[in-house]
Amino acid sequence: MKVSKLIGCLLATTFGLGSAMAQTEVDELKLMSQFGIGYMQLTVMKHEKLVEKHLARAGLAGTKVTWATLGTGSSANDALLSGGLHFAAGGTGPAFILWDRTRGNVDVRGVAALSSMPNLLVTRNPNVKTIRDFTPKDRIAMAGAGSSVQTTYLQMAVAKEFGADNFKQLNPLMVNLPHPEGLRAMLSGAGEVTAQFTSPPFQNMALENPAVKVVLNSYDVMGGPNTFLMVWAASKFRTENPKSYKAFLDAMREATELINADKRRAAEMYVKEGNNRDNVDKILAIMNDPQVRFTLAPERVLPYAQFMHQVGTLKNRPTSWKDMFFPDIHDLAGS
Repeated sequence: MKVSKLIGCLLATTFGLGSAMAQTEVDELKLMSQFGIGYMQLTVMKHEKLVEKHLARAGLAGTKVTWATLGTGSSANDALLSGGLHFAAGGTGPAFILWDRTRGNVDVRGVAALSSMPNLLVTRNPNVKTIRDFTPKDRIAMAGAGSSVQTTYLQMAVAKEFGADNFKQLNPLMVNLPHPEGLRAMLSGAGEVTAQFTSPPFQNMALENPAVKVVLNSYDVMGGPNTFLMVWAASKFRTENPKSYKAFLDAMREATELINADKRRAAEMYVKEGNNRDNVDKILAIMNDPQVRFTLAPERVLPYAQFMHQVGTLKNRPTSWKDMFFPDIHDLAGS
């Protein structure tokens, strides 16, 4: 369903039912996560039942907490607007697109950042050393191609290299694949996918293959650490469910503190929750990379969003990072 139709449905629900009867807090809190280390807080929250803990403290012990796994930020947006989620999680690109399209109605904004970590554009094509070397025969896999955070990183790099008017020059090469599938497609060497723009741990796994090399680092594009992933929600939910909203944010704070205090323990939770063959030591090594940060404070999101406005992806131009996030975290040192 298109975003515009979903917004219309949500508005009809909001205003069509009237406001005469006071709303009670939801009896089921619908949450989500995605693939990757950048969602570590959500993994810890789920494993340690931190949301349930803070709901109980708020007198909402009976609230059911459910978790969904979605592959892209755009699918998270669809689920949020249709009522399938109360908190969406994903890249800053899809979050800011929904912020832009819901201003003045549903009013979706950021709850908090999750992580800052470099995203790498990697390739197995030996002829590609910079983005100038890609040809029409190459294909670049990325989750949520066209609206993902990696899409905007690549467009920013292309605009710098080829001129602002040509920011979409490499868009025809993008292939929409979830991170695990994109990695398999690139490493197989059997198909048209010769590159992938992804994140930890998938880029680390790719670089274990000696034929794969880095073409672009998102931190170079952004001029330093930059929020990669975040959580967002609708104002209606926050207003009508203040205790549930606060319980979720308090759980995020506790999970962030736990991760930064004991990364090995968090890595063990990640491996256990993933029910996969990830090695705890490898996950821990990625988490200990000084370029990887787990923080609720948004980093360098304003220039990122302003570029999206410059090229027409966003109609509204934010003047502060606080424009795009609820005031609960405005005391943090964001940028």
